[in-house]
Amino acid sequence: MPARQMPRIPQSRRQSLVILSVGTIAALACSLGPLWLTRVGLGIALLTTFVTVWLSWRQMDAMLVEHAAELKALRHQARDAAHAHHVEMMATIARHTKRQEALRAQLAEAQGQLGAVRVELTGAQQEAATKQQRISALNKRISDLEKQLAAAEDEVLNLPRRGLARRNLDVSNIPLVYPIQGQRRQA
Repeated sequence: MPARQMPRIPQSRRQSLVILSVGTIAALACSLGPLWLTRVGLGIALLTTFVTVWLSWRQMDAMLVEHAAELKALRHQARDAAHAHHVEMMATIARHTKRQEALRAQLAEAQGQLGAVRVELTGAQQEAATKQQRISALNKRISDLEKQLAAAEDEVLNLPRRGLARRNLDVSNIPLVYPIQGQRRQA
C-alpha cells in the first residue's frame, strides 16, 4: 500500500508500544542479574504494564470521543439526507398534486361538455321522434290519398266514355256543314 493510504497510527499507541518494548527488554535484562536486580526488573515490568494500560485507556477514551464525533457526523449526514429526501418527496407530492388538480379540472370540463352533448343528443332524439311521428302521419295521409285516388280512378274508369257514345250514335242523318270564313253559319 502507498504511504498515503496506510492507516495512521495514533501517537499514544506508539508511546505504549515503545514503553512496553523498553520495559520488557529492561525487565528481561534485570532477570539475568542477582536477586535484587531481578526484583528491580519485576518493578520495571509492573510499572511499564501500568503505564501501558493507562496509555491504552487514554487511547480508548480518545477513540470513544472520536467514534462519538463520527457518529454525530453520521447522524447529521443522515438527518441532512433525510431532510433533503423529505424536501424532494414534498416537491414530488406537490407536483403530483398539481397534476392531479389539472386532470380533475380537465375531467370536470369533459364532464360538462359530455352533459351538454347529452342534452343536445336528447333534444335531437326528441326532434327525430317528432319528425318520425310527422313522417308517419304524412305517410298515412299519403296512403289515404292514394286510396282515394285509386277509388277516384276506378270511378273515372267506370264512367261511360264520350267517344264510345258518339261512335254508337247514328250520325248518318246529321248534315256536316262547315262555315266558310267570313260567312255566317246557318242554323
